[in-house]
Amino acid sequence: MRRFIRFAVGAAFAVTMVMTTAACESFVEVRTPNIIDAGTVDPAADGETFSRSAFQTFASAYGDYIRHQAWFTTSAWVGDTFPTRNEFGRRDVRPNNGTHNGVWFALSRSVSQSDQAIEALEDGPDPGSDINIARASLSSGYGALLIGESWCSAPLRQPGNQPGPALAPAQLMDEAISRFQRARSVGQAAGGSEGNAIAGAAQVGIARAHQFAGRSGEARSAAQQVDADFEFWIPYVDQLGERGRLGNGIFLFSAGGSRESLVVPPAYREMGVSTDEFDDPTEAPGDPRILWRDAERPPQDGTLHMYSQMKYPGWASPIRLASGLEARYIAAEAGSIGEQIALINERRAVGNQEPNFDSSDPQEVLAELMDQKHRDFWLEGQRLGDFQRNGVAVPNVLGPDDEYYKPAVGNMSNQTCWPITQAEIDANPNL
Repeated sequence: MRRFIRFAVGAAFAVTMVMTTAACESFVEVRTPNIIDAGTVDPAADGETFSRSAFQTFASAYGDYIRHQAWFTTSAWVGDTFPTRNEFGRRDVRPNNGTHNGVWFALSRSVSQSDQAIEALEDGPDPGSDINIARASLSSGYGALLIGESWCSAPLRQPGNQPGPALAPAQLMDEAISRFQRARSVGQAAGGSEGNAIAGAAQVGIARAHQFAGRSGEARSAAQQVDADFEFWIPYVDQLGERGRLGNGIFLFSAGGSRESLVVPPAYREMGVSTDEFDDPTEAPGDPRILWRDAERPPQDGTLHMYSQMKYPGWASPIRLASGLEARYIAAEAGSIGEQIALINERRAVGNQEPNFDSSDPQEVLAELMDQKHRDFWLEGQRLGDFQRNGVAVPNVLGPDDEYYKPAVGNMSNQTCWPITQAEIDANPNL
């Protein structure tokens, strides 16, 4: 996996440089932006540029998505003055929320760009084993998956670059699965470290999509095919002037980033480890899966105090997209109480939690399983899907009867998913 990460970082940087250079070859020549003449596409020569560019669009959208779903599910507090961002913290996101439209545009664009790349490469010499098609299928699949886990309903681009109708979450899961299945088959055929990594990440995505759609048997079966030690990480680059697109989007809003407004809430500081106090988090009494520090200043809003996450300490910190550990949680949730308790106590040991969990009450076991999963995948974009599926079993989510941590801003609402944005409604004749 380390070889894969280094390769991908270098390639992402190289693609950026190639595209920038090409754009500057003749600035007096007028071109139509964002439109590629299909007749000029050479799948062999252009495929890697297209697919890596599409994957980087998803990578950029991923950090942005994680940040907003963390605010929405109280994994982080909103230390920002923007009313549009505080709507996420209050779980009261309006269709005309401009920030919300930005999150939507980034994710939906990643699906569209990936699908367009696949269509452009279909006429290549061997589309059944083209690593570029596998890569674009993976980013398209995860884009559709995250949209389905987060929006109450949403459209996807249709073939021929046509806007589609609103799809229910279960339909979006099916769209994601079809893309993951292609990423898996083509990745396996392409082989090599990257092809196998793409196939593994796609397999995790298939399990996750089945789980969200309520197909526990299919989810468990798919998850059990993933190696326990598998991990797929999205790389990021610290390139001055391009940090917004190439850098880690969670660090962007953390202490030292461009807009310091992602605040670690009290519950997470209590359960986690302060890196100010411990050089080696594994030797601390708290849970080393949740790392934070005191920035010793207010965040952007000047109201809260800036306690910053340290899971991603810099612009170039990678973010995990898929793993065997996630697959084990998916399989356990669909399995027996005994299997769930075994995984719970294994993970409690990782988090320095004593004593062992010993309840056999199904609701208490599910709540503890969700707690351990959230600790393992804090700030990794897992929580909103779990919250939609399991509701109150997911811990530390502010409810409609709770007071918002900035009372002057407004009250908590009761949303569990996001609405279609007004900009999409205005632009899409199917809505």
